[in-house]
Amino acid sequence: MPPLLGRGFTATDATTGQDRVAVLKHSLWQRRFGAQPDIVGRKIQLNGTPYQVLGVMPPDFDFPYNGGELWTPLALDLTKPQGRGRHYLSVMGLLKPGVSVTDADTEIRALMQRSQQLYPATNGGIDAFVVGLNEDHTRGARPYLALIIVAVLSVLLIACVNVANLLLVRATERQREIAVRMALGATRRRLIRQLLTESLLFALLGGSVGLLFAYWGITALAHSVPAGVSQFIPGWSHLSLNRTALLFTLGVSLGTGVLFGLLPAWQATQKDFHNALKDSNKGALVGGHHHWRNGLVVGEIALSLVLSLSGGLLLRSLVAVLWQTDFGFKPDHVVSLRVVMPHGRYAQPAEFIAQVIQRAAALPGVVSAGAVDNLPLSGSRNSSFFQIAGQPPFPPESKPVTDVRLATPGYFAAIGTPLRAGRLINEQDNAHAPPVALVNEAFAARYFPGRSAIGQRLDFGGGAPAEIVGIVANVINDDLDSLAEPGVYQPHSQWPRESMSLVVRSELAPEQLVGALRQELAALDPNLPISQVKTLDEIVRERSSPKRFMTALLGVFALIALALANVGLYALMSYAVTQRTNEIGIRMALGAQTHDVLRLILGQGLRLVLFGLTLGLLGALALNRAMAQMLYGVTSTDPLTMGLVVGLFALAAGLACSLPALRATKVDPMAALHHE
Repeated sequence: MPPLLGRGFTATDATTGQDRVAVLKHSLWQRRFGAQPDIVGRKIQLNGTPYQVLGVMPPDFDFPYNGGELWTPLALDLTKPQGRGRHYLSVMGLLKPGVSVTDADTEIRALMQRSQQLYPATNGGIDAFVVGLNEDHTRGARPYLALIIVAVLSVLLIACVNVANLLLVRATERQREIAVRMALGATRRRLIRQLLTESLLFALLGGSVGLLFAYWGITALAHSVPAGVSQFIPGWSHLSLNRTALLFTLGVSLGTGVLFGLLPAWQATQKDFHNALKDSNKGALVGGHHHWRNGLVVGEIALSLVLSLSGGLLLRSLVAVLWQTDFGFKPDHVVSLRVVMPHGRYAQPAEFIAQVIQRAAALPGVVSAGAVDNLPLSGSRNSSFFQIAGQPPFPPESKPVTDVRLATPGYFAAIGTPLRAGRLINEQDNAHAPPVALVNEAFAARYFPGRSAIGQRLDFGGGAPAEIVGIVANVINDDLDSLAEPGVYQPHSQWPRESMSLVVRSELAPEQLVGALRQELAALDPNLPISQVKTLDEIVRERSSPKRFMTALLGVFALIALALANVGLYALMSYAVTQRTNEIGIRMALGAQTHDVLRLILGQGLRLVLFGLTLGLLGALALNRAMAQMLYGVTSTDPLTMGLVVGLFALAAGLACSLPALRATKVDPMAALHHE
């Protein structure tokens, strides 16, 4: 991706001593530097050190999402010995022409096998694999995207089925006209062409109106989703009615106009025009096109039920994630912000963080305060090999890796993670005290099954083993619907780091608390970089934003499908009542009661509903198996969801059938007999 201004990095820039250069993200260039065109070549301060700006990236360059606003070279001094145990980098490469991802993956795996054999102590059990960047970056959205495409096509199909039914009715009403035309010499081909032309005109007009609604809908959608959420949706910045969308709309309009106009045109012109001219019943339901109409209505009922069940399952899954899942922390009333100490400015980073926490805890309304190097759901982690002291060492090829986080004594109270056994980190666990560690329940269950983890010692290969002094609850650190993994917490004072996230639980409104925190930090160091100011509730919402967005979108489609299907059912039953007015009048004249007429009309409609619901349930069971990977806390055959959705659908369909049936009971027998 070439820069918008200036240039990118070269090999020389990645040399130690020559790496004080930076490339800016377009949004940072606009926000902090007023989009000044002469920014290239100027010096900016990063952590108190001057860096020269080499270039500015274009607006579309936002990779990875939320992954930084400027870039500096990764300078590795290859003249100095490097530890082989530091596996912390992700490598990106451009494939040569003709080389596939599979070919590259095979080669990399072969290199890693050789590395495992040559360096079992550090590379044993460490593997590497190649995956396409686009596939990797969209892996979370792909299942939802396929489901949304199916939903869109289903809604389109249901709408077209309604139009096809209307065209069938229209063709039935025009049988005598078509018969007259054929008697006067019009060919069947010419009549089909005329009816298709009318159908295409309707489709193009509908597509044009649809584009107008799409423009309004996209505009409303773009303004309703906050930036903190939309940045996690791949392709959101390109949300617009572009040329591809216009061509797609034109193609869909023409295709649906031909496809769903052909059947009515074919049906209207295949009847013998001699019988049509003699037929006095204008399109009676019996022996006419009612089989096609009934079949189309059954199909749209089935499709709309499939969509409704899929949306209901996703909604239940989202509720299970957000309301029923124990995150291991309490996100309400908690504010977090990132504090980055410039490298080398503070000789004792742990003491400075302790001062920050002390000032934060002294603010009015603050319940507790602490700090951690990587917040839950932040997407960041530090993994480390370990051995259990006093036990036979794990073999190099199966040496375990665990997530290690550095925390201060008040962190667990601030974030709301409960203690399960032992004790928490306290002020006495400083740099002069023996190393200690906390483990979560998943760690204790995996590595110390059937015995207590308290008192065991973990060797991370960087000093004396750390004694486990407590067990805390599992915390969801990655996706909200993922299982908690084994994790370890160590005191920040024993392993000081210059970048920490401050966590404050308070009774104050977040805006008041953030302002007070900024003032306290500025009093300590006015040049201290502060970033990622968010509440934990915001972090949870951002992490669940793709599932929320897709669930809401599918829910909208399901409601539209439900409405369209019932409109189609109502239209069919209304037409049936109109066509059977004479029959109903005769029945009532011969003594049929109101409940007899109701049973007659309702029976016809409810039979269609029953067939549609049966087909819809079968289709939903097939689709929901494919949806299993998107569901959490609910099965794809959840009886509560199916019962509620089917019940709601049956109620709506019953109402759609009841209105025409009630109208049928009000038919005047004398007027009906005079109708012919």
